[in-house]
Amino acid sequence: MREFEPLMPENLEECLGMLARHGKDARVLAGGTDLFVLVKARMMTPRFIIPIGHINRLRATSHEYGTVTLGAGLTHSEIAQLDILKDIPCLREAARSVGSPQVRNAGTAGGNLANASPAADLYPALLALDARLEILRQGGKRTVGLDEFVRGPGMTALMPEEIIGSIVFSKPEGPFIAKHEKVGLRNALAVSVTSTAVVASAADGKFQDVRVACGAVAPTPIRMRKVERLLKGEAPSEELFEEAGALASSECDPITDIRATKQYRCRVTGVVVSRLLRQAAGDLLGYGDA
Repeated sequence: MREFEPLMPENLEECLGMLARHGKDARVLAGGTDLFVLVKARMMTPRFIIPIGHINRLRATSHEYGTVTLGAGLTHSEIAQLDILKDIPCLREAARSVGSPQVRNAGTAGGNLANASPAADLYPALLALDARLEILRQGGKRTVGLDEFVRGPGMTALMPEEIIGSIVFSKPEGPFIAKHEKVGLRNALAVSVTSTAVVASAADGKFQDVRVACGAVAPTPIRMRKVERLLKGEAPSEELFEEAGALASSECDPITDIRATKQYRCRVTGVVVSRLLRQAAGDLLGYGDA
């Protein structure tokens, strides 16, 4: 492993100043669960490492007027237990699905997103919540929609002098459900074969607003826009769920790797989307009740 020099900021302002000075030569260190793997494999060779796990401003949470703000420095274990997310189980379940207890205790939300793996566990839930990121740099900040943030495998809109400060999303209005399902080769410590999140609301016996997002089925995590358009304003039925599943399969563009074939990922995604939508209809509209 190449040697690097640690820089120790006392606060967020010092961290941003270090990034402004050192740019591409520096990397921030939150949990390190992704960073050190990349450094050890020589896929990343920073001259400077900037630890940020002690910066409390990156761990703040709030819930005001229906808007939830999560600090990017929160660990997966912390997100899985947040009281403000009790009615948003898709995000808590996604956080629980990450790696081992040790990885969940160390790895952070910001690191998971900045690594930009197509199979990153938090992406589908946050995409389905229409999340946006507050990105910080010395002297300013900007907001980027999560669907615009990731540009490709391992590639994001983050500039060398920037870090993710927080994750922001609004809870859907009225009654809603938020579901998540991850498919892996085993029950724990598995990289996703596919993962899906559904956030849906309903009124007058019909779906009102439905968001469907999937990971590990394309070069980047994706929103299933065609599926969402199909469902809007429709009453639940088996025909609708089957059509939505088939459409979800067609929206996938996965690879074949050691975990699954392209065909398997497409097929499983369609099955999971259909199942989650059926469950959502049952919870919101009483679909299937005798």
